[in-house]
Amino acid sequence: IYKIQEAITGALGKPISFLFLAMLCFYLLMNTLTKNRWVAIAGAIAYGFSTYNAVIIEFGHETKMLAIAYLPAVLAGLLLLYRGKWWRGTPLLGISLALMISTSHYQVVYYSIFIIAAALIGLFIIAIKSGNLKQYFIASAIAAVTALVAVGPSMPAFLATLEYNKVTMRGGKSELTINHDNDKLAKGGGLDKDYAFLWSNGIGETFCIMVPDLYGASTSEDVGTGSNTFDKLVSMGVPEQSAEQIVSGMPTYWGDQPFVSGPVYFGAIVCFLFILGLMIVKSPHKWWIAIVSAFGIMLSWGDNFSAVNYFLFDTLPALNKFRTPSMWLVIPQLLFPLLGAWALKDAVEERISREELLKKVKLAVIISAGLCLVIGVGARMFASFKSANDAQVVQQFTQMFGNNPQAANELIGALRDDRASMAMMSGIISAVFIVLAGGLMFLFAQRKVKGEVMLIGIAALIAIDLMKTDIKYLNKDSYTDEDAYEAVFNPRPVDQQIKQDPDPYYRVLDLTRNTYNDAIQSYHHKTIGGYHPAKIEAYQDMIDVHMGPTSGFNMAVLNMLNTKYLIYPGQGGQPIASPNPEALGNAWFVSDIKWVSTADEEMMSLKARTLGDTAQVPNAFEPAKVAVIRDNFKSELDGYSFGKDSAASISLTKYGLNDLTFESNNSQNGLAVFSDIYYPYGWRAYVDGQETPILKANYLLRAIKIPAGKHKVEFKFHPDSFYKGNTIALITSIILILVAIVSIVMIFKNKGKEEAKA
Repeated sequence: IYKIQEAITGALGKPISFLFLAMLCFYLLMNTLTKNRWVAIAGAIAYGFSTYNAVIIEFGHETKMLAIAYLPAVLAGLLLLYRGKWWRGTPLLGISLALMISTSHYQVVYYSIFIIAAALIGLFIIAIKSGNLKQYFIASAIAAVTALVAVGPSMPAFLATLEYNKVTMRGGKSELTINHDNDKLAKGGGLDKDYAFLWSNGIGETFCIMVPDLYGASTSEDVGTGSNTFDKLVSMGVPEQSAEQIVSGMPTYWGDQPFVSGPVYFGAIVCFLFILGLMIVKSPHKWWIAIVSAFGIMLSWGDNFSAVNYFLFDTLPALNKFRTPSMWLVIPQLLFPLLGAWALKDAVEERISREELLKKVKLAVIISAGLCLVIGVGARMFASFKSANDAQVVQQFTQMFGNNPQAANELIGALRDDRASMAMMSGIISAVFIVLAGGLMFLFAQRKVKGEVMLIGIAALIAIDLMKTDIKYLNKDSYTDEDAYEAVFNPRPVDQQIKQDPDPYYRVLDLTRNTYNDAIQSYHHKTIGGYHPAKIEAYQDMIDVHMGPTSGFNMAVLNMLNTKYLIYPGQGGQPIASPNPEALGNAWFVSDIKWVSTADEEMMSLKARTLGDTAQVPNAFEPAKVAVIRDNFKSELDGYSFGKDSAASISLTKYGLNDLTFESNNSQNGLAVFSDIYYPYGWRAYVDGQETPILKANYLLRAIKIPAGKHKVEFKFHPDSFYKGNTIALITSIILILVAIVSIVMIFKNKGKEEAKA
């Protein structure tokens, strides 16, 4: 399955392969509904070039884009099955679903379930009305088996993710009662609502699907030399060249989200056709399409519609694992062009009289174009165009003009005028595109142009409409040459200095970067920070209590994490490396245990002085001497006496991602603590080849018993789930390939029979 994706990407390159796949899969979907290739092409263009796709490609969300691209093919395979076309539907559903799941973007896969469920309900109602329940249940059985097989090739990653999810900030539950709101503790895990709903689409912002610049488009927008902001800068004495550079990245976005890289724009014509589809499409499928589209839009509002969304977040299985509610718009992003293309199909196939079509086109144009004008032009009257981030912008402008707040306020006023102008112009342009598309349909209804001409014209208008917006966010400036790209990863002098250390395994705390939101630091070092959107919950707990910007960096915790180097800003802001002589190394023997009964006690037992603080902390944690362990591990140490002599040592002799080897030497039975994160799935410890239990110590780390003497200690990562998943993946991949081969043979065989009969 992965080889198919690699072949397509390798042949076409990026981002062309992403857009091609999206259009191809939507084309396949439309081919299940119509034989008119121009209808399918128009729909494929609308789906492939939806602006959200360009934005996420530019931002590097490749797996999300691929999952979105494969979704129409999954729906196409499903529809073919329920139409009794087993040999076409089964391989298409199986392979496309397998490819979609293989992206490992489970959030898009999760959202897709709602589309599939709604389609199945719609098909069930149709089957009841047509008296064709037998075929429905046969198709359902085939679809269910196919879906199970399609999951198989992704089982190694899926099962490993499922295990990992149990202990992460997304799927796990913190054991702490301190530092967490009661809401999270009550619902038994998942993300905190404040974090999960951070990117909630504003209710008014929804209309960006047809007026892209209504809310300022993006957080960094080029407003141009004809803008109010440019004129204001020049009038204040800023040279034109400097003013042009300043206005090339203005914070025009004024919605509720922290920042956006571009609007979620389906296309004005697509929205017009969707409205027309609601009026003229006779198929009962349009009802579930409309309902699920509304459902996706409603959930995209997040905490702007908390009465419903908070309930669903706490109720729907696994929903609390995902963040960014605005992503729910991927549902209507598929369904809007689907119903819109369906409207074109029914119009061209004259499933509605031309007289009736003429009336409906007029009404749809009035509604959609009128709405664009009302919300675009009328926004000046009912919108403030103020952003929650404007205070920060005013501060920047104030500093730019030598602490002149009056100049800053004048500039922010000019920026708001530009936001209003963008909304008005965007609304007018969208209305023009709708009128042009409606005009072509009007001419078709009056028999003045052929259906093919109308469809080609509408397809071209859709392409122009979407591409003029897409190119603002995905263009040559989105890419850089190889040398410039590599330069991003070039080590700084301070990084090169630290890398001289021959020790294969130690950690670095970089205070010159955003500790937990900058991934570049982890390119060069094993770090305390870095970035991961699904950190282990216990590590996030430690950050919140002992290693955060507000709590300060607990030196005892840094020492037990083997933080051998600190990077901090020196004179002139230049990064400087400072060795930490108190770092405890990769492992050490302790002489005592502090037993605790709760997670809160365990965490608070780690209190010690913070970085840069010289004040003494009463009963400060001393990780070199004491291990803090929970009572539930007492049975493992029952009757075990341990200690350490002055020469006791543990040395790392081999470092690998899945294998760690140590050599220990102690004249007494010992309890060793290792500066590695405790993870309950897959890690096993061995002393001279004999497996020994791994205990959890100091809230984060591993500890094991080591008998007196000299021993070889090994840690091996061998998760059974992954290797079982590999076996399943092999078997199901073979099944999918065989089904595809048999299906091709049967399709040609049946085609031959039909030709022979003819």
